[in-house]
Amino acid sequence: MNFFEEEDYTVRRRRRNEPDFWHRINKVLTALVVLGVFLGIGVMFYPVWHKQQDMRARVATLTQEKEEKTAQLASARRELDLLKNDPEYLETIARDRLNMMKPGETIFRVEIPRS
Repeated sequence: MNFFEEEDYTVRRRRRNEPDFWHRINKVLTALVVLGVFLGIGVMFYPVWHKQQDMRARVATLTQEKEEKTAQLASARRELDLLKNDPEYLETIARDRLNMMKPGETIFRVEIPRS
């Protein structure tokens, strides 16, 4: 190998290494930019996602309350229907809750002492 060939080999070797270095830097910077974009999107949408989770929990709570109120309403409607249409039930309620009695009747109440 003569001097010119040696110099040409050295120059080619440097040129081969330089693009490799810039290629690696380019890949790293691209990865950082992509990571930054995703991180920015995540930071922008986190409050919205958090609010949505809170709303879902609120909907679940309200649904449960609605089911409880529906059951209470069904019970109240059943009792109203019994009070309107069942004289025996009405008599039982009048005796127990209102302490009413028929004429000439004596009521004895036995209360069990609580210990």
